[in-house]
Amino acid sequence: MKNFSHPPKFWTRLFKWLCNDSFYEELQGDLEERYVINLEAKGLQTAKSIYRKEVIKMIRPSVLKKTRTRTRLNNIAMFRNYSIVAFRSLIRNRLFSTINIFGLGISMAVALLTIAFATEINGYDSFHENKDRIYRITNAQVSQEGEIYRYASTSLLIGERARTEISGIEQTVSIYKGFGGDLRYDNNAYYTNGLFVSEEFLDVFTFPVLHGNPETALDEPFSVVLTEEMAIRVFGRTDVLGEVLRKSEQQYTVTGILKDLPKNSHIKFEAIASMSSMKSMERYKEGYFDSWHNMWSGYAYILLPENHNLDALDAQLKTIQEEENAKNTGEQEELRLELEGLMDIFPGDGKYNQLGTVMPKEKVNRMIILTIIVMFCACFNYANLTIARSLKRAKEIGVRKVVGANKSQIFFQFVSEAIFVSLLALTVAFLIFNLIKPQFLALDFYTSRTTTLDLTTLNYLNFTIFAIAIGVLAGLIPALLMTKFKLVSILKGVSHMKASKGFGLRNILVGIQFALSMGFAVLVTLAYQQYKHALNFDLGYTTENILNVPLHGNDADLVFNTLTQVAEVQAASKSAIVPSTGGLQSSRGRLIGGQDSTSIYMNTIDEHYIENLEHELLAGENFRKDDRQDQMIVNEQLIKAFHFETFEEALGRKVKFYSEERVIIGVVKDFHYGTIYNELKPFAFVKNQGRFQYVNLKVRSNNLLETMKKLEEAWMTIDQDHEFDAQFYHEQIERTYSDISSTMKTYGFLSIVAICVSILGLLGMAVYTAESRIKELTIRKVLGATVTNILVLLSKNFAVIFVIAAAAAIPLSLYIYRTTMLENIEFTQDVQFWEPGSGALAVIVVAMLTIGFQAIKAAKSNPAENLRNE
Repeated sequence: MKNFSHPPKFWTRLFKWLCNDSFYEELQGDLEERYVINLEAKGLQTAKSIYRKEVIKMIRPSVLKKTRTRTRLNNIAMFRNYSIVAFRSLIRNRLFSTINIFGLGISMAVALLTIAFATEINGYDSFHENKDRIYRITNAQVSQEGEIYRYASTSLLIGERARTEISGIEQTVSIYKGFGGDLRYDNNAYYTNGLFVSEEFLDVFTFPVLHGNPETALDEPFSVVLTEEMAIRVFGRTDVLGEVLRKSEQQYTVTGILKDLPKNSHIKFEAIASMSSMKSMERYKEGYFDSWHNMWSGYAYILLPENHNLDALDAQLKTIQEEENAKNTGEQEELRLELEGLMDIFPGDGKYNQLGTVMPKEKVNRMIILTIIVMFCACFNYANLTIARSLKRAKEIGVRKVVGANKSQIFFQFVSEAIFVSLLALTVAFLIFNLIKPQFLALDFYTSRTTTLDLTTLNYLNFTIFAIAIGVLAGLIPALLMTKFKLVSILKGVSHMKASKGFGLRNILVGIQFALSMGFAVLVTLAYQQYKHALNFDLGYTTENILNVPLHGNDADLVFNTLTQVAEVQAASKSAIVPSTGGLQSSRGRLIGGQDSTSIYMNTIDEHYIENLEHELLAGENFRKDDRQDQMIVNEQLIKAFHFETFEEALGRKVKFYSEERVIIGVVKDFHYGTIYNELKPFAFVKNQGRFQYVNLKVRSNNLLETMKKLEEAWMTIDQDHEFDAQFYHEQIERTYSDISSTMKTYGFLSIVAICVSILGLLGMAVYTAESRIKELTIRKVLGATVTNILVLLSKNFAVIFVIAAAAAIPLSLYIYRTTMLENIEFTQDVQFWEPGSGALAVIVVAMLTIGFQAIKAAKSNPAENLRNE
């Protein structure tokens, strides 16, 4: 049986949902009481009708709960109020506002570079549709001494076996770096960066085709696919299917045109020719597709199914690896096969012999870490100055608390002010970003070859989010401190408030800032000394006035004879590589008639080379013009490796090297064929007339520009298709150590940024200290204190901070220097005791000059002006 003594449930629930909780019980009680009276006097239906009408009458603004809209409006009003307060605070404290905005702006400019840089680098190869299923097979070479060298390249044999023998692979792509060089059309030569690729290339990788059929474009021998840019350069148009290009003596038919490659592709090319072309050419038939150790120019990529099993694939690769290594005669190193995901290739982990230029992951990580350090320095700067001014804003905080503001509202107010300053700093940072962007792109070889810093919508979004995050971080400490101000102390007066804790915190923040600044200054000093050491390192032979001329495929003797006709060329020689610039060639060598074997580095030279570069011949003789090609001249390290007692004992002995038996005819003094990163190991000079890549000219001239012009004119008589791009040896060595140079420039730039930010903060602190103690300083001056006394009074506290910061920064910087920069360097320069100290001292001098300027200004102020309100 229904209970009619209770009002309708729907209208009761409606009223409870709409009514303010603080009024509900009282009002609902009245409504129910009147409902019972009406029920007894007027009946059920009339009572319900009256109840409904009274509930509707109760639904008015004074009774209703606060809606989200009203809360949102209140939040907007509060945010508007905070924005006005923040703006007024900035205007009222122009000096501190300028210091904060520019301090953050300078540091944020570095951060914008890093954000754009890291976003671009980590986005490489992301455009491929199957990027998560593409892997590269790489090689790890294990020497007989146990050393492991990892290479991005592998043999073409692996691609052939993976394609036919390994299960669980959808498609396999083989690539070979043998198609680069001149393509000819209408008697014109066009240098191209080209690759031989297997027919699956366009199926596995997402390179959009503009013209042609991607499924068949690379099927037939002597087919070539060009990029859009290459087609326009050669033909002036892109609809060129069926056109014929010539490379050497072979003709290639254009079967496809690709859209220009994305900039963020680690595979870069202008033309790709079918792998079947290689298989059709006689010179590629032996030692290319069936050689396990010919791993220097081949690459293998595989496409796996959606639910692939990497462990099973690794096991199959290991089987192939064991089979091929078992065929090893002992004269070659063991090779291991490894898998690398496409998205792990760039940035790279230091593998040798990459398909293109790959940015080292270590460089990206180092840039991020250094940027974080600089940003912390800027945030400390903001926090320090804000804390210093906190007592002046105590009354404002007190008033807000009196009218009902809670801690969270005060906290939000000061954090929002920091965000407001950070967003203003972002505009300054963006202007600086555009100014320093060209210098950053030219920083080193890796950056210039892999990075553009073209901004996208994602970059702008990241910049804004970053600025807001920095605002929160910078405002966090001041906001927390200001919420702890006690209302009683504020109302008694600022003089009753204790700032000792805040002052101690400010000292800590100043110390950290200058420790970071000194650390960067010390690092740039040490990096500069190491860079000078690398450039002036005694190589063991002469590079002075040596001009290295690349042959670009021309006949070495023709170039040699033509260029030596120029009067200023005193001597000349030919070589396969330019030692001491990073290019290395090596293979296993075994002493005939003995058990000893070792890795031997080598350079192919002519009979003039040793004399031209002034190598010291310790025993035996130099090559002669008409000598046989099966001779070698070795260094002292090879003598030690083969355990010869004397140099003369080695003369006449044979070494099996590169599958040939060579006779040792001479011994040269050890020299640095590698760089300061490489320790000295066995080395051999060999003769092989067909493998020269450079002519080495010794030039003596009083007018170098005129001489270079003569050499260029002589070159043009030989080759009009290639520019004369000769370089002096010392220029190539400088480029070799561009990594140290870029490190030095990076540390130098960050050092300048950190020091500027710190000095700006110190300027603000000095101004604040002088202003807050101006009456004390004035009274001291009236009582006889000199400018020197006041200078010492204001400076001594900062001087102690600087000494402590230097004591922390110098040993930490030395540790970082030794564990990062010197980690892979074999030949380093000893650090003199004064070198790290000079960098820290320079920062201290600049800082003390800043403080001194403000102290002298305060000391010379007019006492009447400072005391007129007393």
